[in-house]
Amino acid sequence: MTTDPSVANGQIYKPLASALTLLSVAFMIMPVRRVVIEVSEFGLRQLFVPVVILVGLPVLGALVGSFLRFRGPGGRFLGITLGIFVASLLLLVLLAYWWIYSITAGL
Repeated sequence: MTTDPSVANGQIYKPLASALTLLSVAFMIMPVRRVVIEVSEFGLRQLFVPVVILVGLPVLGALVGSFLRFRGPGGRFLGITLGIFVASLLLLVLLAYWWIYSITAGL
């Protein structure tokens, strides 16, 4: 984070928020790819819950993140991207769970 003397607390959050956005996009590639492949293979009706989770979790993260209080230029953007980043990490954990469950269910 950089400092700006014209801002009350002197912090600019835009660079950190941009980095979190890039990490969130990178972390969401595998869960999105997995669900898209399965939807095209099995249809949307059977995979309705994973699709709702895939779409709803980042939206919920952005909603929760928009209420975080970061003061300074880019503070609201940082809150939203922080919520989406946490949601992308949760999607990766959920993808790992689905993968382990698919392996152990066949045993």
